Amino acid sequence: MAAPASKNLANLSGKYKLNKALSTADIASILALQGTSILIRKAIASASVTLDISQPSTNEYKIEQTATAASIPGTTEQYILDGEWRTNNDAFFGEVRGRSQWINLDEAQAKGPDLAGGWEDSDEGKLILAEGGSTDGKWEAFRIWGFEEIGGGRRYTQSVKVWNKAGEEVKGKMVYDFVK
Repeated sequence: MAAPASKNLANLSGKYKLNKALSTADIASILALQGTSILIRKAIASASVTLDISQPSTNEYKIEQTATAASIPGTTEQYILDGEWRTNNDAFFGEVRGRSQWINLDEAQAKGPDLAGGWEDSDEGKLILAEGGSTDGKWEAFRIWGFEEIGGGRRYTQSVKVWNKAGEEVKGKMVYDFVK
């Protein structure tokens, strides 16, 4: 379902479901580059993935991610948009580091020109950049969050790029339907 006009990055709270038909990101390949097991990759790739997003403050986002596969536990990620690097012990990826911040459309284009999409200008030209990787340097990633017109409706999207030490990379777009 398309996101209502009232939803934007400054007011992102809500529930979103990954629309695999509209997404171009190969989740199994992304997870493989990040070192997850084949069983986890297959389970997540076949599961329905949902994000429950809340905003404790203007520049802070809490995302509870769940997959319907019975053996996959949900994860909760905290994003504070201040550009500061933080470390976290993630259930899937182990020790990771990351940071998040507001960026403008030009910065998004420079960061991922091959990922630049038709982002709408609903947040005064701002998008969210979330970047990080494993603390051992085995893989790095970034995601650019925004809203786009895709599949006949306005949808929350994350343009993703993941790469590893061997020079392999996967990129694509995750497209989410608004649930409530």
